[in-house]
Amino acid sequence: MRLLVLPFLAIALLGCTAFTTGNQRPALDVKLIGVWTGEYLEEGGTLKRWTQTRNADGTYTIEFSFTEKDDMAQSFSESGRWWIKDGLFHEIASPEKGHPDKYRYSFKKKDCVSFVLVESEGFAEKEDSYVFSECLEADSPPANFGKSI
Repeated sequence: MRLLVLPFLAIALLGCTAFTTGNQRPALDVKLIGVWTGEYLEEGGTLKRWTQTRNADGTYTIEFSFTEKDDMAQSFSESGRWWIKDGLFHEIASPEKGHPDKYRYSFKKKDCVSFVLVESEGFAEKEDSYVFSECLEADSPPANFGKSI
């Protein structure tokens, strides 16, 4: 009888573990929620500026503006999901294909955060190959938890 109970108990326990880990929400750092602005000057002279809104439900939108050395400008937007895992900031654009970009981040000033790209598209990046800062412009709009992440 004991031999029959052990396999069923093992399956039940494994099923419970899979169920609880599958329904957990990703971790978020509440200090990163809000409307943030940043800029980055590329080696070729292109100035990238953006405004990113990180929401409390783990979604984000970014409005980009790229200005070339000849003053030609291009604008576009992106949306996706963000979360914190293993102490790194993760971000993936929708539709979700491939791997999220991963960044180390730290707050140098009260309302400014520095990011260092660690991994992009699943590949490790050279140390300090892409470093930028963002500063908080406004609090995020109220969270809408009706949609799942």
